[in-house]
Amino acid sequence: MRFLVTVALVALFAAPVLAGPPQQGVYLSYDMPGGSFSAGRFSESWAGPGTHGQFGNTVNAESWNGTALGTEWKLWCSSVALPPVLVSDSRDVNGTGEVTWRTVYQGGHYWLGAIGPWGDENYAGDIDNFIVTATFMYVFGDVLGIRSNVTTTGHFTDYHECFVFSINNCAFFGDTDTGSKPATFPAFMDANCNTGMLARGGWGSVTQMAFEITPPCLVPTEDSTWGKVKSLYGE
Repeated sequence: MRFLVTVALVALFAAPVLAGPPQQGVYLSYDMPGGSFSAGRFSESWAGPGTHGQFGNTVNAESWNGTALGTEWKLWCSSVALPPVLVSDSRDVNGTGEVTWRTVYQGGHYWLGAIGPWGDENYAGDIDNFIVTATFMYVFGDVLGIRSNVTTTGHFTDYHECFVFSINNCAFFGDTDTGSKPATFPAFMDANCNTGMLARGGWGSVTQMAFEITPPCLVPTEDSTWGKVKSLYGE
């Protein structure tokens, strides 16, 4: 999943700030050049008897610093709102290739902790858009892996600034059809933001992230955001 931003990296190396609005700028995870916050882990519950792409499947993601979840940021309770749309299918006659789907989620919330580089308060907000582009890798008809890019936009509940959250790489590690979710991954959550109600789903890592905090709700498009971030590093 790609978390990317458009504003210059003003706040990355700035001096500590006083309490107040979140500081506008672009913030990258430690696994990217100039990173200043931890990447994370996620779970996605399965709301029905099927698996991926079902109505009500719900995401719960949190930072992971190697020992604890959710100390720096959280994003939770976005659920599948529309049937996934097929983007491409490159499988050959043997069932080997890639299939990419685009899925729109609705609802959800986010939280940026005071421990992060974006300010020294805890900042909460609501999600306005959550889009996942997932590629399933097949070999002879069997799924060997899933990787996803995610773009999220939202607004802070107590301030006028807006938020863009992009993930370049979200990879599934496992699911409940083949094993039990480890306790070091976020709990499964239902579309009403409750945990403990759903027992099936998958889990994995969230890496290569970027948060952007923009002026009052001047949120760029996914393409323009990613293009500007890439240009910062000459990719």
